Amino acid sequence: MNTRILLAAMIAAIPALTAAPQSVPASPVQRMVSQLNLTPDQKARIDPILADDSKQVRALRDSGLSVEDQARKKAEIRKATDEKIKPILTGDQWKKLLELRAEDDKKKGKK
Repeated sequence: MNTRILLAAMIAAIPALTAAPQSVPASPVQRMVSQLNLTPDQKARIDPILADDSKQVRALRDSGLSVEDQARKKAEIRKATDEKIKPILTGDQWKKLLELRAEDDKKKGKK
């Protein structure tokens, strides 16, 4: 009898185990870039850059660095990301990205 219960529980768990993995939430930079109407070529070139940016920023959370050091390192990561994506964007797209960041900073109460 216990074997049947165990077997039934294992079978019931199969859909949860085979479900597609949850995607990682988009970073603020990824959300902003999604509003720039990128061409397919731009998207293909920028997506890996943003994925790397997001990975590096997430790694900071478990780094053991102080909040100040994390903020400084995050700013360095974002600056490097900007240097990589700016040449891919048109002038208007870059301008819009800067405007979106300013709006985001204003919402968060940053200067």
